[in-house]
Amino acid sequence: MFPKNNYLMKWWLRVKLLAKVVLAGDGGVGKTTLIHRYITNSFIDSTKLTIGAAFHTHEIEMGEHSVLTQIWDLGGQEQFKQMGLFDRYFKGATVTVIMFDLTRLNTLNSVPEWAELAVNSSNTKLILVGGKKDLANGITFTLDSFKDLTDKYKFECYHETSSATGEGVADVFNSIANIIIDTTIEKQNNENKEKD
Repeated sequence: MFPKNNYLMKWWLRVKLLAKVVLAGDGGVGKTTLIHRYITNSFIDSTKLTIGAAFHTHEIEMGEHSVLTQIWDLGGQEQFKQMGLFDRYFKGATVTVIMFDLTRLNTLNSVPEWAELAVNSSNTKLILVGGKKDLANGITFTLDSFKDLTDKYKFECYHETSSATGEGVADVFNSIANIIIDTTIEKQNNENKEKD
């Protein structure tokens, strides 16, 4: 429960705001390198296959708010999906980032499957991310390019990133933080209306 006083509410959000974030997408699209680039501001050009899921925490400062994110990096190999491991990882997620690889556009084909897993398991907001922009030979999209996906799954935004150069990486995590803040404030406002 949040205090109704605006000053106290801002203080509470700054100190206490915590949310679960899930990164999903096919294997090799760049989820792990995206997280690593954001947290360490460095690039690792080779990573081990994520088995099941990896867990990270990171605090994002956004103006007057501080958002502590619990980030779940899901392994994207088909066998993990078939095992039915992922449903529980999406539970309680405030934001789910679904990634595809701009150099392997066939990875776009799996976006609906990941989106279904996410929305069927939690009341989560979705962000779409195209990774490896530095290697994409000029291939680029906008959110309007994915009209069918956005109509069906209500993606909040679309970003293109390069973990190698850092381009767009901060934008993804700023969007995550803004969605968490907006969702938390909206939830509190709804709770206050129900009490009045």
